[in-house]
Amino acid sequence: MLRIETVNEDNFEDVPSPCKYCLYWQTSGPFGEETLKPEMEQEKREWFNEVNREFGGCIKIAYLNGKPIAFMQYASARFFPRAGVYASGPPSEDAVFLACLYISDKEARRQGHGSAMLKDLTVELKERGFKAVETYARKSSDDNPSGPLALYLRHDFRIERDKNDFPLVRLEL
Repeated sequence: MLRIETVNEDNFEDVPSPCKYCLYWQTSGPFGEETLKPEMEQEKREWFNEVNREFGGCIKIAYLNGKPIAFMQYASARFFPRAGVYASGPPSEDAVFLACLYISDKEARRQGHGSAMLKDLTVELKERGFKAVETYARKSSDDNPSGPLALYLRHDFRIERDKNDFPLVRLEL
């Protein structure tokens, strides 16, 4: 049974690795293995606390039979410095930026969990009064933290700008 929860201080420790210490979207400089370390978890918590205060819920975890299997983070693009550097960007100011939708448990992929998480997110964002959600989806690989382009197109996202392997896609809410 899939359960999707908004992250708070009580369940932050359940954020799956490497997501709990990945600061890819929260930084703008070089990124590689040297910046993707468990020691970065405190910085991720600090970012989460700041964004949660200003934006509200911004991270969700999906649990399958009680085990965390997936992660999603989203907020205004201003909280994600790297969002503006993609060739197909920048994200629109009127949209929530979905930085990651990642099924970290590879055995749980292709079972509809990403679709369930997208649906959960769009319901929440509609209730919160947001106009749209945007993300960069990858064309050439399904193994991507943002999610494959085909997933978003199946859920009525449309390609907003397409200048490389990561088109910016948008769903009007």
